[in-house]
Amino acid sequence: MSIQYGYYLPLGNVYDSVRFVSITAKMTGFGSTVEQKQDKAGTPVWTISALVKRGDDPAAMENFSLIASVKTAEAIGKVAELTPIRLVGLSGGKWAKAGSDRTEWSFQITSIESAS
Repeated sequence: MSIQYGYYLPLGNVYDSVRFVSITAKMTGFGSTVEQKQDKAGTPVWTISALVKRGDDPAAMENFSLIASVKTAEAIGKVAELTPIRLVGLSGGKWAKAGSDRTEWSFQITSIESAS
């Protein structure tokens, strides 16, 4: 179980470069109850995986949640792997697992666009 906070803070442009890797359905549930996560309006939630670089830090894989239609997700899925992209509407929130003092970041975006 995790403690979820209902807010995300806008982050602006925090990465020097972002390269698209993939888009997949964000799943929820366990076993036979696994299904694609949806927002309150019923719009599917997706996970955008990207290789990000910031300053002198080594490049790292990061995941970003995106609420979008199936049509939009299919269009994003046609982006070639490692294509430079911009993350539009990037925001971040922190959460902690119950019983732990360690916090984690989670990120969401509103869309992506070509950076070339």
